[in-house]
Amino acid sequence: MFRRSILAALATAAITAAVTAAAVITAKVLNENEEKKDETDDEGIHFIDLEEEDEKEVAPEIAAIKDLYPYLDTDFIETQFDRNAEFNRQYPEHTMVSVSHKAKFADRETTEKYLKIAEENGFETETIGAFENVITRKFFTAEGAILSDIYNVANQVNALNGIYEGYRIEE
Repeated sequence: MFRRSILAALATAAITAAVTAAAVITAKVLNENEEKKDETDDEGIHFIDLEEEDEKEVAPEIAAIKDLYPYLDTDFIETQFDRNAEFNRQYPEHTMVSVSHKAKFADRETTEKYLKIAEENGFETETIGAFENVITRKFFTAEGAILSDIYNVANQVNALNGIYEGYRIEE
């Protein structure tokens, strides 16, 4: 009887050990499968933070200009800023220049509002098409004056949801 009890206890212990070992192995296999699944999922999906991608690093002077002209695209600001030295060289201080700006708007009301603002700020206006026009202002150059004129007009056009088509500089 004692022997049966010992054999029964050993059998029970063996079964318990086998069940425990099986549970541990099963848990380990499930955990490894879950880790592999996570690794596989990470390889297929890549999240991108769009705000960080849109906000590229800009020079402090470009950031300052962007603060003054909030409706201008940073790339436009940089492109024109890079041309400033050329403007200053080609049109030295006290040179009389005529800067013309071409813009287009979606409707008559906005076009008229833009032309009124331009006239109030010393620009001559010319209507080319129904909603397309050229405004021109003559002035004596100074350091950065041409660049400032371009930024001012382009910013106003963009503020009115228009399309700034470009400028022309003549002496």
